[in-house]
Amino acid sequence: MNKLKLYTTRCGWVLLFATIMVTACKKDDHFIGGSATSPKTDLTTYDYLKQNKLFDTLIMLIDKAGMKDEINGDVTFFASTNYSIKLLLDARSSQLQLAHNNENLTYTIDSFPPAELRDSIRAYMFKGKIVREDLSLDPTFYKNLDGQDFVVRLRETTDYGGIFDKPVRYMSLTKIINGKDPEPLPPGFPKADIDKEDICRTTGILTKTGVLHVLNNNHFFYWR
Repeated sequence: MNKLKLYTTRCGWVLLFATIMVTACKKDDHFIGGSATSPKTDLTTYDYLKQNKLFDTLIMLIDKAGMKDEINGDVTFFASTNYSIKLLLDARSSQLQLAHNNENLTYTIDSFPPAELRDSIRAYMFKGKIVREDLSLDPTFYKNLDGQDFVVRLRETTDYGGIFDKPVRYMSLTKIINGKDPEPLPPGFPKADIDKEDICRTTGILTKTGVLHVLNNNHFFYWR
């Protein structure tokens, strides 16, 4: 391929990518991963997750916990990807190996006590619908189905390498630990009391039964 053709091809892809990004932002003022698609699906929340390989491990956890009907209730579910759950499995495997001085031991899906598993999954479930249209940059407080306190809010960022000419807003989920953190954090604030916040890579999937948001891959399942 000559240099002119290579340059033209690259420019074409860049322009296509930029067009997709701008179109997505105009439509929703929001773009974090993935592509712009219709927010509605005729699938239940469980079936939507099951047909996507990104949630294979999550479906295994839901099945082991016997929570298919709960997931398909009138709830907002913040789903963790396979990568998030693997972070927990790897950490528990390391703990197991150290405790027994045996590097061949692994913590698997079968190792989870069912009661702990149900509590962990319910930690990501909220009664009713939580949607972007009802959120702002100010914190909105919710209790999950375990009765724990959380904040769901929008966050602004300009960290997109100059692609956009205005800040992009994304949704975040924060687990509150010993009361909401002051903003900004004062010097010497106890590490153990710092709230745990994660952004969503995909938001606002309206399933047949509820609302689905997807946490980023770096989220540590059940906030370790």
